[in-house]
Formats: sequence, structure tokens, C-alpha cells
Amino acid sequence: MYEKYRRISSAVLLLFALLPSTAFAAGNEVEELRELVQELQTQIVQQQKQIQVLLDRTAPAEAASEIAAAEGEPAGGEYPSQPAEGNSAMAVLPSGELGGAANNEAWWRSQRLHLGGYGSFRYEANDVDDAKNGFTFRRFVVTTDSRIADRFRVYSELELERLLNLELEKSADVTDGGVKFESEVEGNRGAEISLEQMWMQFDVGKQQSIRGGIVLPPLGRYNIHHDDDYWDLPRRTLTDRNVPIIPVPTAWRELGLGWVGSTRVGSTGRLDFQAYLVSGATLDFNIENIVQTRTPDTNKLELESSIGLASGAVDGSSSAEAGAWRVAYSPTLAGEIAASGYHGRYTPDWITAKQLVNSFALDGKWRFGAFEVEGEAVYSDFGKVTQVAQSIAQSVYNSSAALENAELENEIEIELKGLTSRKWGFWTDAKYHWRPEWLKSSFLGSSFEDPQLIPIIRYERVWLDGNINELTFSGGVIDDLESENFSQDRITAGINYKPTPQVGFQFAYERNNRRGGSRMIYPDTDQSSTNGFLAGWTFGF
Repeated sequence: MYEKYRRISSAVLLLFALLPSTAFAAGNEVEELRELVQELQTQIVQQQKQIQVLLDRTAPAEAASEIAAAEGEPAGGEYPSQPAEGNSAMAVLPSGELGGAANNEAWWRSQRLHLGGYGSFRYEANDVDDAKNGFTFRRFVVTTDSRIADRFRVYSELELERLLNLELEKSADVTDGGVKFESEVEGNRGAEISLEQMWMQFDVGKQQSIRGGIVLPPLGRYNIHHDDDYWDLPRRTLTDRNVPIIPVPTAWRELGLGWVGSTRVGSTGRLDFQAYLVSGATLDFNIENIVQTRTPDTNKLELESSIGLASGAVDGSSSAEAGAWRVAYSPTLAGEIAASGYHGRYTPDWITAKQLVNSFALDGKWRFGAFEVEGEAVYSDFGKVTQVAQSIAQSVYNSSAALENAELENEIEIELKGLTSRKWGFWTDAKYHWRPEWLKSSFLGSSFEDPQLIPIIRYERVWLDGNINELTFSGGVIDDLESENFSQDRITAGINYKPTPQVGFQFAYERNNRRGGSRMIYPDTDQSSTNGFLAGWTFGF
């Protein structure tokens, strides 16, 4: 028990050792504000140029609109410049082209629709046994942000992760002595398509809003700032992705309803808060199955299942039994410090055990002129996981017993993914926004308003206490349950070249070290350490 709290204290102290106090920041306020104003001025200049380009492009469409209005016809031919009441803005776009209403600046302004997104790629070479050195298409994300009325906002985020193709197949074949039914989902390895966010927000007062839909639980800062073009390293953290310490890997989303807002504190401070009631993370399963009839032999059922925590249901099949919250205080424009939490039942109705997960996080970010530090510490407690494992064994036994009565030969394999009593971990970034004069005059920075080189160092460490490695059972009773404690750290040193705020070219060296346990957590290997080189490309639009 003492060791657990010593580790938590060490993580929190290391995080806040890099985050300055308010009093210290006040002494550097002039320099900090000067740096921030410089960045804002650069962004304003870039936006003014983009606006001018758009105005130049839309000038012919505006002239056509004026002529059409004088003749009593809609701009752009047969397509009206305003959508029918109740339809979305995209519903009236001409099919297969961006002419007519789509080029009408007034039309876009009236719809208040913004299309954006981000994407990233990575090359990796490492010394992990049997690993390949090659490229990874990390993800491509499309976002929409629309002010459908003065007090209503709708936002969505659709992600294609490592996805090239997806295909569903079903078949029923006559075999010797019976029929074989099979279903299969095909796609490239690691492919995923997901709706990461989709919510509507109703502004009820000054800087106070009600938000409902698919939202990001605000546990820590990485999950709510998970866009790849925001970060300066080409891999997400152990705490939020690779292990993870939060209940579900980033980008974690849940269906729910909540309150978001901010309020002024003093002359320069601001307090931001979010609180949601959500469906909640739950143990879910993925199954690969084959059913085969074999006459006169015994019929056969093959099941391979993995059980782990995933985002909660969105079809109304489960109760909303979880809550998430975050409170962030920004004493100045230089940064913020925040506390957050997540609490809820994670065991589903198909097992008898009822256990809760309770997670807490501290995070922050601060600027000292061109220097910047950012970090996060998270602790998660999953209760009595041995009871959960026993309940899963009983449920599987009951199901298989029923199948045996139907004269089926059963082959059942179950993998418990990441079922751990307690987890905790942290990460800390330290970086410098370097704007040397030679960069802007070189071929790398010429024609760009604010090119930067950002050297960065990240240190992170995670602990798993009571991680279930293997579970075997018979007759609904556990025969053997093996659990183990694991610990790992990672240090990454890199540099990010950003010719513009929306584009980054990232280069990094990372070293993973196994600090406890028989295997490394990520990557999954029995090596005591691994080394890797990463090169990444990110963009936002």
C-alpha cells in the first residue's frame, strides 16, 4: 500500500515540478504575453491572406448572384442559394461539383458551416524482435462544425484509421453430412472507421451551454486534445493509448449529456468546467465464430473471444451509469492547471459481478516565453477484478452447457484484455519554440510567415497492479488465475519542423524500458528494452 502511494506521489510531484506556480508566472507575464501576441499577429496575417484568396475566388459567383437576383432566378442556375427549411446545408449542394451555391460567400456565411480535419502518417524502424520497419497510415479525420442558429452548434468528427478497404461476407455451404454457415468481415490489418464525436450544443447563457451526443470524456488533457497536428511527436502516450491508464484508449468517446462553460476569475483568470452523464465504459467482447453441422459426427462450434473495456452502448440497451468531469483554472494566458475524474460501473448485465471504475487525473500546460511544459498524471481503480473474472467464467460455462445439450462440440478460447486491479501513470513534455532568423530565409522557411523548429523531450511511466495474464476454468469455476504487476517507462527525444501551424514534420528517437514484470507492456515483447526511430507527417485543415 505504501509503495502504491509513493508511486502516485512521485508521478504527481514530477508533473507539478515542471508546472510553475502562479506567482512565478506573473513575473514573466510581459515576456509570455509578447510571445503570445507575436503568434496571434502571425495567425491574423495568415488568415487575412486566406480570406483575400477566398474573396478573389468568390467574386465571380457574387456577380452572378446579383444578376440572378435582378432577373428573379436563384444564383448558380437551378440550385437555390438557401436550403429548404429543415434541411442541412449539405443537402442542397450540387452533386459532383462545387459550383453555384457552394461558391456563394453569402450562402456559406448564412449556413455557418465549417469543414475541417487532420491526418497523419508515420515511418518507424526499431529493434523489437520480429517487428517490421515501415510506414503506418495513422488516421484521416474529417470534422464539421455548424452554427445552425445563433444559440445552437452541431459538431462531428469521423475517423478513418489505417483503413483502405472494408468488406462483409456471408456464406452457407453444403458439406459432407451437413451445412456450414460462416460470416466474415474483411479489411486491411488494423483498419477502423469510427464516429469520434457528434454532439449538439445549446447556449443557455453567457459562456454556459448544454451539450449532448457522442462526446469525449474529459479525463486528463490528451483525450480532449487528441488531434495529431496538435502534438509534436509521432506517437501517442502510454497513459492514454498504448497501455492505457484511462479506461478506454484515446480517442475515447461516450454517449451522454452534460454542462460545459467558463467564467472569469479576477482580472486575468478563467475557470473552465465540463460535467457529463454518460453511458459509460463497459466490458465488451469481440467474437470470431464458425458453426458447422457434421452428420453423423457431433456438430461443431468454434468461438474465439476477447473481452476488454470499450465505449458504452449507443443503442439504448444499457443504463447511463457513469459520470465524467473536468475543472481547469487559467490564471493567465500562459497556461492552465486542471483536475478531472471519471466514475461508473463497467461490468455489463450479462455477468453477475457489479464493479466500478474510478479514475482521477491532474494535468496542466504552461509557457515561459518560447519554452513550454505540458503533462498529465492518471490513476484508475477497477475494484475486485477477480470477482469479475469468476463471473465471466460462470457466464461462459452456462452458455456452453446449453450448447452441449444441442449436441455441439464446443471449442472456446477467451482472452481478457487489460483487466487490471489498479493502474497509474504520467507523461511530461518539455519543448522550445525556436524561430531562428536563418530558418525563415532558408529554403525550409521561405514564403512562410512563422516557421518553427520545436525540439521536445517526453518522459512517461506506467504501472499495472494485479494485471490478469491467464484465466482457465472448468464447470464455471476458475482452475487457475495468474496475475502479475508490470511497470514500464519511455523516453522520447525529437524535433518538429512546422512551416505553418497546420503542418508538421516530426522526427524522434524513443527508448522503452521494462521496469517490472515478465514482459514489456508496449510493445508486447520479453525484451528488457527497445529502441526506435520515428518520422511523422501531420496536417490540419
